[in-house]
Amino acid sequence: MAYAPLFHEVHSDLFLSLCRIINAIAAGERMTRADILQQLPNLDWGSLERANELIDTIFLFQPDGSACLFLDKSIAPRATMAELIWLRAMLEDPGAAFLLPDDLREKLLQKLATILEWPREIWQIIQEQGDDRTVLQERLATIWQALREKRQLAYVNRDSRGQLHEGICSPCRLEYDAAANRFYLIIWQANEVRAIKMRVASLESVQCLDTSIPAGTEEAFQCFLTSRRQSVTLRIERQNNAVERCFMMFASYDKEASYDEDTDTYTMQLYYYDFDRHEILQQILSLGAAATVLAPADMREAIIERLQAAWQNLQ
Repeated sequence: MAYAPLFHEVHSDLFLSLCRIINAIAAGERMTRADILQQLPNLDWGSLERANELIDTIFLFQPDGSACLFLDKSIAPRATMAELIWLRAMLEDPGAAFLLPDDLREKLLQKLATILEWPREIWQIIQEQGDDRTVLQERLATIWQALREKRQLAYVNRDSRGQLHEGICSPCRLEYDAAANRFYLIIWQANEVRAIKMRVASLESVQCLDTSIPAGTEEAFQCFLTSRRQSVTLRIERQNNAVERCFMMFASYDKEASYDEDTDTYTMQLYYYDFDRHEILQQILSLGAAATVLAPADMREAIIERLQAAWQNLQ
């Protein structure tokens, strides 16, 4: 493969921002100097003088203040060879079929026929068995359509206790846990003013409705996340590969970790949201005696209650 620098100027924030601005103007969007400055990345300009010099080099301005281009033409995206190889691998993966219509996927694969195949023999995937992605394609495609078109979903879900729940919701996120190989749907329930996280595999039915997601849903969801962010502090001992398993299981969460040389243990502070609490508890329990919950007290009590219940079942 030809040499390619890791931090290429084609992929810089400034270049990509300018491409988006130019393409927007070429498509007919009206933008002023203030609009352009607002969309430029937060770089260390020193002052607005350098930013304005760059803008004047690229754009012309009409008497009404709107920007126009020297050449009325959009900028075609340019992908590196590594990106094209990744794109071909993704398009050939049956587990990712829900992302694009079949006809578009076939057209793209024809365009990429001369691109080298991804060197699968040099990769080793370490993850739990998790979900069968080929079985979930129809459900994933429905959820992806609702997210893309900003439409509501009708769902029937069976939770971990076997109870059936059904209703109409506003989808917010489709989440994939690479370590556990599991898909999750995060929805917003406006009447309950809370977010709910469900495994896609536990959905017995899901339907994309014609009803649009209500305005303000994303803002309400973000406010909920901000107000419900919690943390748990763990001490991890170096036994039974607990440290490696811990970092892998919690790879998708924000966290801080430190190592104590005197006790040869790690301390990890893990940040999560309300709807992740059950999953966090299960993962901590899976670490066994190698993990100790240091704080908060309610999380320690929840772990103790589950251990006592498991002990009673064994008795």
